[in-house]
Amino acid sequence: MKKLIAIVALLGFASFAQANDSFVVNAKFYDNKNLIGSPVLVVNSNEEASVSVDNSYSFALTVTPIDELTVSLATDLKLGGKHMAPSLIVEIGKEASINVDGKELSVLVSKSSS
Repeated sequence: MKKLIAIVALLGFASFAQANDSFVVNAKFYDNKNLIGSPVLVVNSNEEASVSVDNSYSFALTVTPIDELTVSLATDLKLGGKHMAPSLIVEIGKEASINVDGKELSVLVSKSSS
């Protein structure tokens, strides 16, 4: 019985630890291959983070861990009069990008060291 309680406690701690992960997201926004912005955001898992620069762009995202190597990104980007809200599955440490009508979003996600 004590072993069962210890296992349940460990599983609960592991899920709690993953739920509190934070990530560094290096984003780049392009409009017809011209770099418009390159913000770096520190994002807590399952919490929205956002950034906007005057009339250039606004960007919001939520990072949801899938496993140790992969996260899901729910994004919302307004750039050059266009709006897109792609959801991406991204491998940690590998750049991913999406291009819609010349508007490109590129992201590189890493785990935060703090």
